Amino acid sequence: MANAGPDTNGSQFFIVWADSPLPPDYTIFGTIDDDSLQVITTIASRGVSQDASPNPIAEAKITRASFG
Repeated sequence: MANAGPDTNGSQFFIVWADSPLPPDYTIFGTIDDDSLQVITTIASRGVSQDASPNPIAEAKITRASFG
């Protein structure tokens, strides 16, 4: 979960595909199941842009999520 200082924690979450250096004030939590991992693998296989902000080449939207 992103953190930009006091009282800034919100609903910005990251799905990290591989080892990634994150700022020390970010919180890592959660896991995904095998079906979800397959979806993430498909998205990751499309690659990322090579500019300063490496976003996925193909847009991906989360249309449903469950917690529990």
